[in-house]
Amino acid sequence: MVRLGLAALGALAAVGCGSSDPMVTSATSAGGHDTNPDGVPYPNPSGGYGRTPRSGNTPGSVIANFKFRGYLNGDVSNGLTTISLADYYDPCRKRYKLLHLSVAGVWCNPCNMETDALVAAKSLLQSDGIVVLQALSDGPMEGVGATQTDLTYWVNRHKSNFSEVLDPGPVQFGGFFIANEIPWNADVDPRTMELLSSSTGWSGDVATTVQAGLNAVAMAVPPPLTVNSSLCNDQ
Repeated sequence: MVRLGLAALGALAAVGCGSSDPMVTSATSAGGHDTNPDGVPYPNPSGGYGRTPRSGNTPGSVIANFKFRGYLNGDVSNGLTTISLADYYDPCRKRYKLLHLSVAGVWCNPCNMETDALVAAKSLLQSDGIVVLQALSDGPMEGVGATQTDLTYWVNRHKSNFSEVLDPGPVQFGGFFIANEIPWNADVDPRTMELLSSSTGWSGDVATTVQAGLNAVAMAVPPPLTVNSSLCNDQ
């Protein structure tokens, strides 16, 4: 079980809107990275990328290497940079055990509550090897795509301590859920970039939110290592 001591954050009822990191490197070009920080190319599955999460022993899809403009580690002082999912690809599990993805909107009250809880839990999440990447899809009005001004406001309002990016619409993550059913939360296995879980709504508890992903990554058996084994010798 996850070790998060989150009782102080409260146990709110599950709720959603609508109808139903220090080790990440910044991109060196506007196009973002296609390799991880060790220079390992992002996975390219023969069956293509997809949006289906793991179900029991049935593996989920490998998520595409989406790229965003945003604030690395919530630091607005350096301006926008390009952040790629490839930055989190970690086949040797040197840096991360789990990548937690979130999509929020300024207008969405549960999104605001969840973001505050994620910020408060940052050190505990990090101690469990969990890194958070959040995308802002909407600004103050539902259905109106977020702008850089909205993202700056969001980061300052919540004192974000993890990477925050723009995904107006949303364009990149929009195929995973109905746009107004936010927050969206998903977990990815950094070893393979397999989608482990995908759901909408805020559970009211960070530990509950990430537990499905932690359980899945513990059960998932990654395919044989396709990178140079010397990269993992220190593990």
